[in-house]
Amino acid sequence: MITSIYISNENIVIASGKETKTGVMVKSYTAIPLTEGVVINGMIINEDNIREKLSKLRKDGIIPKKNIRLVIDRSTALVKFIKIPNLKKDIILEHIKNTFADAAQIRDKLVYDYSIINYNGEKNGSYLILATAIDRQLIEDYIELFKSADIGIKCIDIALNSIIKFQNHCPSYNSKTFIISFVDADNVFSLLFINGKYSFSNRCRLVPDRGTPEYSSELSNFLSTIIQFNKSQKSDHDIEYAIFCGFNENETVICDELTETLGIKVDILRECPALALNSKIESQKSQIINNLFVVTNIIN
Repeated sequence: MITSIYISNENIVIASGKETKTGVMVKSYTAIPLTEGVVINGMIINEDNIREKLSKLRKDGIIPKKNIRLVIDRSTALVKFIKIPNLKKDIILEHIKNTFADAAQIRDKLVYDYSIINYNGEKNGSYLILATAIDRQLIEDYIELFKSADIGIKCIDIALNSIIKFQNHCPSYNSKTFIISFVDADNVFSLLFINGKYSFSNRCRLVPDRGTPEYSSELSNFLSTIIQFNKSQKSDHDIEYAIFCGFNENETVICDELTETLGIKVDILRECPALALNSKIESQKSQIINNLFVVTNIIN
């Protein structure tokens, strides 16, 4: 059983389950609300508050003491897709380090890692990887925070990689061109998949209050930039639809407005065939889908 944790701007989210051939089986799910301002734009502002909640979750048996998989969504993480031959890991990491050499000159010490992206494989023994560079201090801060709550972290992944891995388990999306967006408080993180393959991602912070005409207008402008990016790629694949995680059912009016403005179907993600739930948490399905990062992080 794998336990995954995601600290959003609004909640500490915990899911336990296992990877299956068809996706993820979720056995348990818990979301603990955070007071506004404790986490802002993915940055933990009040560590004492988070530490206290993590400690209680551990004492209550919701979080085990070790082998936690943490997923983070930080705009400061540097990512790049690279096609490489079949090489040893240390050589690949050295290549990634060279790739981010310019960034390393103006950033603190960076940690490098990668994930192999399998889109049916590449010819000539080469394959595509998602290379990542992230501030070492950020990683150490997360490890220390959890350690202070007597919790050991096994690995840390970024949200982008988790979603791409999950996409590989979703045959209904394999040949689709679409946008999937994740709403977390006033932040929106959107990914574009062209013909089932990840192409582009972008994020923004929306200033207007949710539910207002100004909010819908800014969100429309943001999604329009992704639609225009897709057109600029001349991929011969028009965007078929856009789906949202993080909207409540009473915010479907926003989707209706965006459908009319953008000229593509916009809706809330309500069903996910690659996601299986224990019968005891079936009633929490909409909440779990809204916090998809924590579930997708269960996948190795």
